[in-house]
Amino acid sequence: MTLISLVSLNANATECQRLGHSDGQTHEIGASLFSYTHIILPENVMKKTKPLVGNKELWSADSAGPHLYIKPDSDTPLGRTTSYSAVGESGKSYDFKVVRQGQLDNYCYRVSEGELFSDEERQVLSESKNQSPDELASLWKEKYVKQQSQAKEEQQKAVIDALRRYRYQIYTRYDWNKSGSSFIGKDFIADVYDDGRFTYIRVNQQNRGLMMVEATLEGQTELIEAKYDTLNKMYTISGIFPEFTMKYGNTKVQIQRANNETAGEY
Repeated sequence: MTLISLVSLNANATECQRLGHSDGQTHEIGASLFSYTHIILPENVMKKTKPLVGNKELWSADSAGPHLYIKPDSDTPLGRTTSYSAVGESGKSYDFKVVRQGQLDNYCYRVSEGELFSDEERQVLSESKNQSPDELASLWKEKYVKQQSQAKEEQQKAVIDALRRYRYQIYTRYDWNKSGSSFIGKDFIADVYDDGRFTYIRVNQQNRGLMMVEATLEGQTELIEAKYDTLNKMYTISGIFPEFTMKYGNTKVQIQRANNETAGEY
C-alpha cells in the first residue's frame, strides 16, 4: 500500500475540517513533522499541472485527483512555513499557507465552495462568546441540516429537469405489419419508440427464439445488433432507422418511422 493510500485511510477514519473557499482566499493550515497533512479539493487538479510548493527544499508534497498532501521535512526556522497552491480543472486557484506545528488534532481539510456562514450568521457567532458548547453545537447542526436540505433540493430539481428534457425527445410515430407465418403469434409487437439515440421495441410475448433485426444502410441490407431485456420484454437497438425488419425464420415484421427528419416527439 502506498503512502498516499495510508494517509487517505487515516483521513477517512476522522472527520475532515471544512474550509469555506472563495476566489482569492488563502487558507492557513497546520502540518507536523513525519505526517502528511491531507487537503481535499472540490475538484480534481488540472491535468498536466502539479501543485506548487514555495519552500520545496524543506517540504514534501504530492497529489492525486482532488487530494493534496504536504509535510515539513525539517525542524529548522527556515522550514517553519511554506506556500502551497494548486489549480483545479475549472481554472480556480486554491492557495494555502502551511505552518509547521507540533502535534496536530486535525490532519485533514476539506475545501468547499462558498463561505461556511453568511454575514448575519457570523454576527450571531461573534455575539455568542458566552454561549454554552451545546448551544454552539446546535447552531452548527442547524447550518449543516440546512445545507444538506438545499443540496437535496438541487439534486431533485436536476433529476426532474433531466426527465423533462428526455420526455420531449421521445418519438412514438412508428408503424409495423406482419407477413409470413404466424409462428411468433398474433400482435407480437406492443409498441415502438425512440429517444433520438436508441430505438426500443416492446413485445407482448417472447415465447420463441430471439428475433434478428435487419436495416438497409447505403443500399445494403445489414444485421443490426439488438439487445433483449427479458424482464421488460424489450429489444433495444443502438441508433434510429427510417425502416427496419425483425425476422425469425420465414416470419417478418417490417417497422417504419413516420418522419425521419425529427429527432424526437412526445
